Amino acid sequence: MMPRTKTTVLLSCLVLGAAWGVSADSPLGGSAIDAGKLSLGGRAMYFNPKDADHGSWYGGAQLRWYWSSAFALEGSVDYRRNDFDATRVHVYPVQASALFYLIPNSPVTVFALAGAGWYYTTVDRPDGVNDTQNRFGPHVGAGVQCFLNHYWSVDATYRYVWVRDIDSQNRSLIDSHYSDSGNMVTAGLNYHF
Repeated sequence: MMPRTKTTVLLSCLVLGAAWGVSADSPLGGSAIDAGKLSLGGRAMYFNPKDADHGSWYGGAQLRWYWSSAFALEGSVDYRRNDFDATRVHVYPVQASALFYLIPNSPVTVFALAGAGWYYTTVDRPDGVNDTQNRFGPHVGAGVQCFLNHYWSVDATYRYVWVRDIDSQNRSLIDSHYSDSGNMVTAGLNYHF
């Protein structure tokens, strides 16, 4: 099994396992979303760009503002580092997403998401030159959120991110462009207030 598939299966099992014991009538279960409520959480993020040598896990944070039981806005910031040939890239994705909950008022709900991001990028080139690039790009995806009680929830999301290529040089110091678009998976723990 590929590492990405293993990760997705593991995250799904964790979220569904937590959801198994949660119901709306149980002391742990809660109503899903109250309009006007906020949640703040930390998250683990896996990103695998098309041209990178491999994907990796990193960390970040997310803030959600629930407008209704079916709609929320999310702002997030993460950090990631990828290697493209001899080029090392540090990226700070700042994303804004609209979340559309498909099963409102449920302790376990599925949502679709879409949004855009700003990607502050520093490139360590093989010739020793450091370059800063600001890139923008859209994303779409889906997720599942499990409300453990009125104050805590866990979630897992998948996004496909489209971002402008990274400009650098390859090992032979010839100008190159590396595709930084790719698959992004997150797993978060949120506190609702």
